[in-house]
Amino acid sequence: MSLLDIAFYTHIITLVFTVCGIVFADHLGFAWIRGKKQTLSTQVLTKTHWFVGIGLGMMIGSGSVLFWNSKDYLLTDPAFYIKMSFVLALVVNSFVIEKFLWVATLQPYGILSPGQKKPLIISGCISTLSWLGAGISAFFLFS
Repeated sequence: MSLLDIAFYTHIITLVFTVCGIVFADHLGFAWIRGKKQTLSTQVLTKTHWFVGIGLGMMIGSGSVLFWNSKDYLLTDPAFYIKMSFVLALVVNSFVIEKFLWVATLQPYGILSPGQKKPLIISGCISTLSWLGAGISAFFLFS
């Protein structure tokens, strides 16, 4: 098995596990937004955030190995730049999420002001759109 094979399988397996973490985090977030949970566990949110962050980091690392082998092709494909824009948005948004993570541990969503809700909703939308966008862009890279 070559380094490229290892990087490819690492990339795919990490994606599967990371998506599971994202689905779990979104499930918690939606339960909080709908009022089914008044507040969320700091420990669970912190561990989930780190799990997804490590997954994103591993995907960037394995993707870098894959990039190096195909850079001549990838640097000519607009889908690559679109995907990298989504990845950049995910990295930046992970810091935003970390900044606002504590809100759900202290207060019910229903009592937040519109100004407090707005960055949470925007961050959630950016995360969802960026994960989907990166995946869709990847599909177009080699199809």
